[in-house]
Amino acid sequence: MSRYNGLENVAVISLRRLRDIHLLFWREHPALLCALTLLIGTSSLLFLGHLLWPLLWCAYLIYCRLFPQIFLLLGTIFYGWCHLPPSQLPTGEITALFSPASLQPNHSPFQKGLVYKGSLTFDRETVPCSVFYRGLPATRPRADQNYCLSGKIEHKGDFFFKAKQWIPVAKSWSLAELRYQTKERFKKVLSEHLPSSRVATFLSSLTTGDVEDRLLRYEFSRLGIQHILAISGFHFGILIAFCTFALGLFLPRIWKIGALFLAVNAYFLFVGSSPSVQRSWLTALFYLFGQFLGRPANGLNLLGCALGTELICNPLAAGNLGFQLSFLSCAGILLFYPTFDRFLQTFFPKRSGQESQPLTPLAKHGALLASFFRQSISLTLAVNLLLLPLLLHHFHQFPLLGLLYNLFFPFMIGVTLFLLLIALLFLPLYSPIATLFFFFTDHLTAQLLELTSNPPFALDYLIQTQEFPAWAIPPFLFILLNLYLLITKPTESTI
Repeated sequence: MSRYNGLENVAVISLRRLRDIHLLFWREHPALLCALTLLIGTSSLLFLGHLLWPLLWCAYLIYCRLFPQIFLLLGTIFYGWCHLPPSQLPTGEITALFSPASLQPNHSPFQKGLVYKGSLTFDRETVPCSVFYRGLPATRPRADQNYCLSGKIEHKGDFFFKAKQWIPVAKSWSLAELRYQTKERFKKVLSEHLPSSRVATFLSSLTTGDVEDRLLRYEFSRLGIQHILAISGFHFGILIAFCTFALGLFLPRIWKIGALFLAVNAYFLFVGSSPSVQRSWLTALFYLFGQFLGRPANGLNLLGCALGTELICNPLAAGNLGFQLSFLSCAGILLFYPTFDRFLQTFFPKRSGQESQPLTPLAKHGALLASFFRQSISLTLAVNLLLLPLLLHHFHQFPLLGLLYNLFFPFMIGVTLFLLLIALLFLPLYSPIATLFFFFTDHLTAQLLELTSNPPFALDYLIQTQEFPAWAIPPFLFILLNLYLLITKPTESTI
């Protein structure tokens, strides 16, 4: 009996200790906690149709004694209920108001066309909707105004509208047409200055987010590097790094932050709004605000601010695959990259500047290369650890070649983007230098695309599954969170 009581006391102490670790983590990351509560409360009704996960999250909040979050959870459930899409759609032809937000090329196996994305209002309901146009480009409706559409609406995961008639709405406007025309001019500039048409197509897809080449999308998807084609924090990070380097040569700190703020917003207006773009844009804005105020924010809190802001503006964004991949990959980097990096330092030791001074030049280059591989491996493992169940759920396979290509491919793509930005900067200033950088960009990018077209087939293996249930993803992520907290748990004096 005494032994049983001893085990019971140990269990109680362990549970209290675990609760204290969780509580301390959430006290340090309140923005992330509020954003997760908002995500669980709104998404359960919108996409699952039940309240199982909010009930489990409520039990967890009670366990951690985070009682104010329970009221936030109730409010988010009501907020999600207010944004429920219509349960029944009109079966016949209807008239609806369409507000375009973006215009993009759309290629099917049989024909080319355009897709207008925006919001559709009918029967006092407003839903995100796509409208396809298959007519001649010269006669297409301009995306600089709203339209009264006549046709049929369909719901196949997303909302689609088959428009038979486009009637312009007077005194309405949209940036979608200007954005489309600007992208087309930018693509023309790349095609004129890059010798290879395939390189020009790839770099235009990479910088604008409009992937028109179906073969390019297939090759990147087969290698598990399709995330490079989507506009994300990677692209905004390259832009901020380039502008910081260029502007830091002649601008003081405050003016440089102001210029970065303008550059980030200009690029956001150029590429248009999508869930992954919004996450990257909001994170960059919050980061710059922190730099301006002299209070650099915690990475997880920045992610929470971006997540919460995007869900408040559009709760339906949580169902977008780009939204899920973007936030999970960023969370994986922030949580597990330092852990993997510390573990791999056993095999690839981290050397300070003073420790590297006695080394020979060859040894210094070897240490630098080892550091690069350690960081690349840590980054790849951290991202794919969280993304694995999501990829198996959506695509039912995980290419092992992605682990290899992600070690070096994103870095090399970053180099090509940096060269491209230098070429574009010198193009209006001194064209011979721009031509030289365009040549380097074209040559390097062509070599990288050759690696995607002809991968090492001897290593082309897949982890495949017929079905990976969606309900298994939240428990998997919660287990990973507990492992992270147990690995990085604070000391007794900290608690």
